[in-house]
Amino acid sequence: MKTSLAGFAPGNIISDAVFTNNTTMTEAQIQAFFDSKVKTCRGGIDEDGKPIICLKDYRTDSVDRPADSYCKGYTGAKGESAARIIHRVAQSCNINPQVLIVMLQKEQSLVTHTWPSAWRYEKALGQGCPDDAPCDPKYVGFFYQIYGAARQMQLYMEGRYFTWYAPGNTWNVLYHPNRGCGTAPVYMANKATSALYYYTPYQPNAAALRAGYGTGDSCSSYGNRNFYNYFTDWFGSTQYPDGPIVNAGRDIYLITNGTAHHITADVWAQYRAAFGDPVPTSSAHIASLAQGAKATLFLHDQGAGTVAYLDGGKTHRFPTCDLVVAWGGDCQAALTRLDSEDFTQPGAGAEMTARASVAGDARLFLLEGRELVPYESAAALQAWGHETTGFYVATMPAATAARYRALPTRFVPGQFVVATGATRVYLPTADGELHYLPSFDTARSLGLPTSVKRVSAEAVKSNRVTTTLGPFVLCDAKTYFGAGGALHRVDGNYGFTPVALDATTCGRLRIADDTEKVLFVKASADPAVYTPIQGRFSHVANPATLSILNGAGSIRIVSVTSGELSRLPKGEQIRTDIGFVTTPSDGRVYLSDAGRLVYLTSWTIADALGMPRIVVPISDKAAAAMSKEGNVTTLVECYGRLYRGDGGVLRRVSDAGGEMVTILSSANCATLRFG
Repeated sequence: MKTSLAGFAPGNIISDAVFTNNTTMTEAQIQAFFDSKVKTCRGGIDEDGKPIICLKDYRTDSVDRPADSYCKGYTGAKGESAARIIHRVAQSCNINPQVLIVMLQKEQSLVTHTWPSAWRYEKALGQGCPDDAPCDPKYVGFFYQIYGAARQMQLYMEGRYFTWYAPGNTWNVLYHPNRGCGTAPVYMANKATSALYYYTPYQPNAAALRAGYGTGDSCSSYGNRNFYNYFTDWFGSTQYPDGPIVNAGRDIYLITNGTAHHITADVWAQYRAAFGDPVPTSSAHIASLAQGAKATLFLHDQGAGTVAYLDGGKTHRFPTCDLVVAWGGDCQAALTRLDSEDFTQPGAGAEMTARASVAGDARLFLLEGRELVPYESAAALQAWGHETTGFYVATMPAATAARYRALPTRFVPGQFVVATGATRVYLPTADGELHYLPSFDTARSLGLPTSVKRVSAEAVKSNRVTTTLGPFVLCDAKTYFGAGGALHRVDGNYGFTPVALDATTCGRLRIADDTEKVLFVKASADPAVYTPIQGRFSHVANPATLSILNGAGSIRIVSVTSGELSRLPKGEQIRTDIGFVTTPSDGRVYLSDAGRLVYLTSWTIADALGMPRIVVPISDKAAAAMSKEGNVTTLVECYGRLYRGDGGVLRRVSDAGGEMVTILSSANCATLRFG
């Protein structure tokens, strides 16, 4: 029970919206409420010899009532329950059934009475029953009381015949039927409050307000005080429908169409922006309503049929159901259905699009089919061919975004990035890969701009770090070597792993008008020429080797800067008159020795001799000028003496013992280690 009437305003006891909200309770909810108030009915016979029946069990016949400008009429029936009559009358006369329930309590205590006499039902609401005269016969009986009082309330609010408490004016209202108790001015804020005063024309004095539900003094009246007390205790605020958001303790609800939808933390910010702070209500009031699904950001105007998204304090209409689905909604099921008055309260914003932002994430997102694709910025979105102006960008909750498959972030092609708080610089590509940039000199060699954009950690970690950016890249499945800010087409990758660049990045690079059948490089101030072999650049020992490596045709050498040359990984010096070689048409490995080719049957033989596993490709023409003689063996002759290769070292032996011996030139022998 209340101990204080804080919040009671004599001129605004209940708002018009609450008073006329006929959707607050279903018949079943009214019955459940009555059941909860009286667990056990005493029963028996009253003082007039009539059965004692509590309200939860009460049934009576109803009669037909014609429709008029105040109610829609009523079709009578036999043995209707009190709950059914109240619900049907509320719908017919557009009165909140909670108002009728409270009036039953304040007039005859019927809601909580455990042994009500039959006469209490005869004048249940006091309709047509003045304090100083018998009840008007046409209003005697429970049904007549409920229908008559509800209709009378609409007649009061109409204001044609009852004008002395008309809203928008200040009136002197009595404290008590005893006029000697005086009056006080009351500004009537609305029609519903005026109707209550027409029904009970007294306001509570200070003593009545101090007493809560108790007795004040001889000048106290209690009807309108008790109406406020019971309504707020049982059903919550008498004002809340002026804003459909309420809170019962820490739980917040959207109440619309007589249904309570729990507003969870992930969508509360948007509801607050649209509808404002919640109005306090009671848990009992929430329990008395139909319990709907959790409130979503997908709203449906049940009057106009519009489906909209709640964002930024406004509703944003979806042009198609496909877009609703793309945003994670459902045009049929996953909608929060509002009456038109609640739906239009926030106001309409721009139409929904496929553009989205996500709470706590600096990226922009584009709904592409059923995918939520992240773009690092508006510039990235535009670089990928999407318009960025004239499109509303709504906010998607992080929990909703998490339901989509995680996709790599798309960046501005060719733009180096670094995550906030980090130092490693990456080149993103269209396939979601990040290529580490070891030095800006590499970027300059390839002709990439050296500016770096600092981006969010989320943007970087959504992509996978793969290779390190080097001098070899792939554009349109063709291999290029970067030098001097241009790309030079080459045949093969020479043991390097080229980084595949997307078409947009490749389109921004300068491709030289040449194709190097064999890649040779040299710095302008250095006569040394290098060529890539098995992932390293090896110094070409002499012009004869250069000619053999090049094959027929003119020799082309790509100029690099001294810095570029110094950063290239270096290998052993190359001479084609020694060491291992191969040709395009043959593919097998031979030892080049004094103008002849000796076949290498196994790398284990080369390992035993201590010869490095480096194979130099030579032209078929160069190979054709040399004879092919035998196989390489672990038993060799160097400088006229016999040696056996063992673990990479040559050890002296006295004789061949009938084994095959490979005679090596002094040039090849000079590369070996003797033990």
